Amino acid sequence: MKRNDIITSVFHLTLAAVLVWQALSIPVGRFGKPGPGFLPLGVGLVLAALSLSLWIEARSRKSPQEKVSFLAGERRWPGVVWTVALLSAYGLLLEWLGFIICTLSILFLLFRFIGKQRLPLAVAETILITLVAHLLFKVALKVQLPGGLFRI
Repeated sequence: MKRNDIITSVFHLTLAAVLVWQALSIPVGRFGKPGPGFLPLGVGLVLAALSLSLWIEARSRKSPQEKVSFLAGERRWPGVVWTVALLSAYGLLLEWLGFIICTLSILFLLFRFIGKQRLPLAVAETILITLVAHLLFKVALKVQLPGGLFRI
């Protein structure tokens, strides 16, 4: 596992270096007025920081971790399949149902049935996250979100 983490971190660090190098070849702009290279530069720097932290953590690890088998033997596949299906439905129904109804629906289904949270907690998280997303995107950033059937 330690060896795999080192290989992965070096690969992503190389990818981040290429991304930063290419982002600097186009106008970056500044915080108040970002250029087309601003986002790729930011993504490259974040990727580099995360890759470097993985590399440092893997190098300083004393004993190899036990192997973690992803999705094996724990019956996680139904949750993965349902999550992919729900996200696909979200993408297909977003224009028709609108942002608020679609987001409330998918978050509730994910929290309640995939995450197996208690009903009051699932409802509270669903409403809170949808409200924050609506305030952030529609009110603060003035993004035109789909209103859907009810023009909400």
